[in-house]
Amino acid sequence: MGIRELKTFVAAAEHGSLSAAAEARYLSIPAISAQVAALEEELGTLLFDRARKPARITEAGHALLSKAREVIALYEQLGDTVAEGGDLSGSLVLGSIPTALTSVIPKSLLSLRHVHPRLQVRVHHGLSPSFPELLRHGEIDAAIMSEPHAPLAGIEWEPFAREPIFVIAPRDAKGKTDEALLKELPYIRFNRHFWVSHVIEESLAKRRIVLRESMELDSLEAIALMVRHGLGVSIIPVSHAGFLRFHRLKAVALGRPAVSRTIGLAERSTHAKRRLTSALLAALRNAAAKSGEGEALYAIAPPRTRSSRRRG
Repeated sequence: MGIRELKTFVAAAEHGSLSAAAEARYLSIPAISAQVAALEEELGTLLFDRARKPARITEAGHALLSKAREVIALYEQLGDTVAEGGDLSGSLVLGSIPTALTSVIPKSLLSLRHVHPRLQVRVHHGLSPSFPELLRHGEIDAAIMSEPHAPLAGIEWEPFAREPIFVIAPRDAKGKTDEALLKELPYIRFNRHFWVSHVIEESLAKRRIVLRESMELDSLEAIALMVRHGLGVSIIPVSHAGFLRFHRLKAVALGRPAVSRTIGLAERSTHAKRRLTSALLAALRNAAAKSGEGEALYAIAPPRTRSSRRRG
């Protein structure tokens, strides 16, 4: 049994099929199938039910998956024991909310690459409510996500920045305040199941603002396009002012003082890649702190010790 076969098995389990694993591992489908078959032969059990299309992971496969991830994580840390100058190696699988993809992540990854050139980071975009289970199952190592509304069992979350929340409207809208803009056109709601929507709803409820809802969308890009074409107004988090300029939108901060959401890095309370996530968190803090003109993120000062992290 080799690390190559374990990585292939984990890839097939995470991506849902042998063909998807072949693409992720840059191998042919026959090569992927041969490696999984070799692992099954050595273990004496089937890891995938090939009678189904695509092949489904078996109970034995599920039992092996978490241990295989642990072995791979330990293997990838071997280089750190002999690394010079604190250089880190290995890989991180990072989940991220969409707004961070265009703000702190590019700067953070460039910084990490400069300091730790052997460290590899794979990024998957998603939404805050989906990340806790992905973390618990080991499908991702860390996630940039909104502040949880309640403690998450087995997960730590550390804030590093705040994203302001804006009322957005067509450029030719007449309203000069957030409330005036909201009453001028129908309301396009950002999906009510997203965590940031709770922050928005609480702010509106406190001010007793009642809106004429016309639609509800999941995508910030889709909302921006709808608003730009005059179909309504909306309330969204904005991590970069360039987003507003690109879509040619009128924007007014929600509330006085302005309402914002806090974003942070979440990870399992206990896992084998703590050194890597610590380096990532430092890079994220640095990127938020260096936000220049035109940036909408507000950096949050780090706690004195890591032990002050919010735990589930």
